[in-house]
Amino acid sequence: MITVYHVFTDNKDIWTEDYRFARKLYNHWKKAIGCARLYKEAYENEEALIDDEVLEEELLLSYGYYPN
Repeated sequence: MITVYHVFTDNKDIWTEDYRFARKLYNHWKKAIGCARLYKEAYENEEALIDDEVLEEELLLSYGYYPN
């Protein structure tokens, strides 16, 4: 199983396996843009990751309006 963190805000998306980086980026976008989301996503393998076949998805942090 592969775990990645999906951070997004208006017109910006980043996927990373590094939680600390994801959290720092979330905090930056929260302050700079006024909205951000951080999700934890689980994939069965690399092929599922490439095909965006998510097994589990969990919202970890949310701030502001829902990003465009």
